[in-house]
Amino acid sequence: MKRWRISSIGVALAVCVLAGCSATPASVAYATRSGVPAGLDADPLSGPAVTWLEEGETFAIVTWGSGSCPPVPTILSLEAMNRIAVTFAPSPDDPCTADMAPTTHEFELPDEITDVPVTVEIRYEDRPENVALILE
Repeated sequence: MKRWRISSIGVALAVCVLAGCSATPASVAYATRSGVPAGLDADPLSGPAVTWLEEGETFAIVTWGSGSCPPVPTILSLEAMNRIAVTFAPSPDDPCTADMAPTTHEFELPDEITDVPVTVEIRYEDRPENVALILE
C-alpha cells in the first residue's frame, strides 16, 4: 500500500510537470533584465517607462519594485494599429526584497503595428490603474 501511494504521488507530479502546472506565470517578454536600458532616464517616482530598443522593431518597459520579485508581463495585446497593451501579473516569488529596483522587460513589436507614435498601455492584474505611455 505504501509503495502504491509513493508511485501515485510520483505519477501526479509527473503529470503536473508535463501539463505545465506551475506557480510561475509565463512571460511574454523575450528578455527580462535588472536595471534600465542605456540612454533612458527613468525615475521610480515617475512610475514605469517605455523606450525603443530598436525603433519599429523592439521596445522595453521598465517597471519599479522589488528587485527579487519583479512583475511578470503575461499578455501583450494589439488594441489598434498604433496601440498595444501589456498586462503584468504579480511575481510568484516570495520572500521579496524591500527595495525600489528597476527591471527592464524587452518585447518585439507586433507586426500589425504600422503607425508611429505607438501608445503602450501598461495594465496590472492586481491594481486598478493603467498607465499609457508613448513610443515616439
